Amino acid sequence: MKKLSLLLSVFVLLACSISLEAQTEWKAWGTAALNLSFTKKLDLKISHLRAFSITNGFTNDFNQSSAILSYDLTKKIDLSAGYTFSGSNSITDGGSRVSARAGYKLRLAKVLTWSNAIQGEIHDKNENRYHYRIILNTRLSPRKRLDFLNLSPSISYSLFYNIGGSPIRYYDKTGAVIASNTPDGFHRGRLMFSLNSKVAQNFSVSLYYMHQQEFNLFTNDLKEINVINPVTGKVTRRFDNYNVAGLTLAYDINLYKTKK
Repeated sequence: MKKLSLLLSVFVLLACSISLEAQTEWKAWGTAALNLSFTKKLDLKISHLRAFSITNGFTNDFNQSSAILSYDLTKKIDLSAGYTFSGSNSITDGGSRVSARAGYKLRLAKVLTWSNAIQGEIHDKNENRYHYRIILNTRLSPRKRLDFLNLSPSISYSLFYNIGGSPIRYYDKTGAVIASNTPDGFHRGRLMFSLNSKVAQNFSVSLYYMHQQEFNLFTNDLKEINVINPVTGKVTRRFDNYNVAGLTLAYDINLYKTKK
């Protein structure tokens, strides 16, 4: 409990040191995860996330359950595939999706681990903003845990490329419709700072801050989101920007015998 209290204190100080736009919505995400290791290379992660809007009086935003099977192909390359189901009460990711991911790790100066990954997703018909997504992820973390609270801090960034979804109407300066397209392109980025503490042999706690920013990056004018009708002022597919304070509790179980 002392470790957990100190970890919470460190996280609060970190969060308070970050300057953010006052109008950006804050959310709280809490996750419970069970990691099952079948062999040294094969793992199954089962998790459940509950999301709340702090800005809107801690109303439930969405609930999400997932199962991800991962395999370490080599010491540097890992592969995974998963299924996620979300029950949504607002315009957040809803419905279900399947995903596949490939990752690669590099050692930097024998001190840091640089992880890069590409992930592909297929979403069901309940998701109208996109049907497919490609996610590029990069992450930096120390190779060894710090002595203080057995911590492993990390920083990561994810860039999302959307494909498909419901078409958006695009207008000229007079308000006349000139095109109706699916908004394919790079439309979302997520920056995350995380503190993971191994508080016991099989139990770890992660506290993190995440900022989501949506945009039209390298995007054709007729593939953008956050499209404004110049006559009515109505915005279609408005940017969904918010901050997240997150907590993840994870328990690990090894199902294979280790040599003494």
